[in-house]
Amino acid sequence: MPEIESIKATVNKRAKFAYECVKNVKENKDKKVGSYYKSNSKRLMALIKTNGLAMTLAFMKSSKNKSNGEAGEAYNLLYGDIDNWLKSPDCPVNALYNKYQEKDMVERVVSFDSYYYRIITKEVMEFINWVRRFAEGMIIDDSDSKN
Repeated sequence: MPEIESIKATVNKRAKFAYECVKNVKENKDKKVGSYYKSNSKRLMALIKTNGLAMTLAFMKSSKNKSNGEAGEAYNLLYGDIDNWLKSPDCPVNALYNKYQEKDMVERVVSFDSYYYRIITKEVMEFINWVRRFAEGMIIDDSDSKN
């Protein structure tokens, strides 16, 4: 049973970290940035499944570096949240991820062999799933008021 408790603890830590990320956006960012954060978090799973993690992170990095206003800022926040989660001592793959400390997230991800790449991808998808759930419940935008 200790293994089950360990899994539950990991899931709870991941959920708590995601909750804090979304809470930070909700409380400290403009409503439009929050709206983009919410919609972008919904898109990320499909982007990762379609294009792979490295391509999705490269897209996010290019979007945050352009002058895309609120949309770019939202991608920048999501990119930072993913990076911070992977660096977190609570993340189950942080030792693997922190092996390449001098590199940017995209550089780290493309440095992994296919086995570790899949492990990192799975962890990012688990984290994004929590971010998406919390964003849907916590961030109110114009699309919510129509329903």
